[in-house]
Amino acid sequence: MNKELLHIKLVRELIAFIASGKYEDGVRLPAERKLCEQFNVSRGTVRQGLYDLEKLGILKIKPGSGAYVQKISQKKLPAHLLPLDFANVTFSDIIYARKAIETAAITLACEKINAHQIEELRQLTEKMEQAKDNLLEFLKLDTQFHQLIIHASGNMPLVTAFASIAEYHKYSQVFSSLYESEIHTAINFHKKMLSALNDHNVKNAVKAIIKHLEHTEQITKSAKQKNIFV
Repeated sequence: MNKELLHIKLVRELIAFIASGKYEDGVRLPAERKLCEQFNVSRGTVRQGLYDLEKLGILKIKPGSGAYVQKISQKKLPAHLLPLDFANVTFSDIIYARKAIETAAITLACEKINAHQIEELRQLTEKMEQAKDNLLEFLKLDTQFHQLIIHASGNMPLVTAFASIAEYHKYSQVFSSLYESEIHTAINFHKKMLSALNDHNVKNAVKAIIKHLEHTEQITKSAKQKNIFV
């Protein structure tokens, strides 16, 4: 990956990280050294990312003190940092697309999933429980869990369809919030999906994924009603 693409990727990651709720308005970000380690990039890339985020109004850099989070506004985010036509895609649009793709995928996965994939899902669930206090890591594991089910379906058009909305799903975090109190609920939904897949129970698997996605949508609507993001 060239330096320019790496820089844009870092800016996107930091936006999603801040907007996910890990750091509230006014909180100082970790030191540059920590960010380098966390995102596996050079100090120069981190500094450029922080500088660009300050220009966007997302951070306030105080010399000798650090970078501080400011409230995020969608109007401040340039189009090239977000997926195509992002402003016209609602979270409900994303959930609707995920329902169509993931209910079909989990139905097929109930028939085709193997013991190795079941074990991978089990390990991901355990890691999610261990990452309760690390929201960024939790969201990463959550994505891997869903991707594994899609691949377990053995249906390449579904794999391609899910990949095509992955960017919208990821950066919808910029304008939504997952509260720490909801993580336990999310883990329970994933355990139900895992149990149904292990039992090859299509009815329970579909029920679990639909309830999980509908609950996620409801959380987001509640967040917007409380004006968490402007």
